[in-house]
Amino acid sequence: MSISVISSITLLILISFCVAPKKMHIFEIIFNWLVVWLLIHPLSWIIYVNLMWLKVSTKLVDFWTYAFDRLILIPLLIIIFFEISLRFERKASKFITLTVAIFILMMDEYALIQMGVLLKLNWNIYYSFMEKAFILLVSYFLWTKFRRKFF
Repeated sequence: MSISVISSITLLILISFCVAPKKMHIFEIIFNWLVVWLLIHPLSWIIYVNLMWLKVSTKLVDFWTYAFDRLILIPLLIIIFFEISLRFERKASKFITLTVAIFILMMDEYALIQMGVLLKLNWNIYYSFMEKAFILLVSYFLWTKFRRKFF
């Protein structure tokens, strides 16, 4: 059940992203995707395995749901938020967009917890906020440096 929910949501978001006009170049999209992957995988496994805040379910379907979420859905959401932030000129609008992005990423993690894909051990909402804010802000600053240098 959980894999069908996550894959359906991901498919709808992916289709809407592909048909929408973009201000980002394909190299920026690939760069963002790789940066988010390189940030999210070590960080999430440090949090889940070493610090034991959350635990991935032992069911194979739940593991693939989690992998699908981390490999496709979260980088796609972050890229969409970066695309939205390009449409604004004011810094306050960009800040609001990135804050909303953090809360939507937290809702994604909460949905995984509610579906039983992730199990709470020592989880706290502030830990989730710190993790998502770190991933989003580091990838945002790296992307802005990349954008200034090449575009």
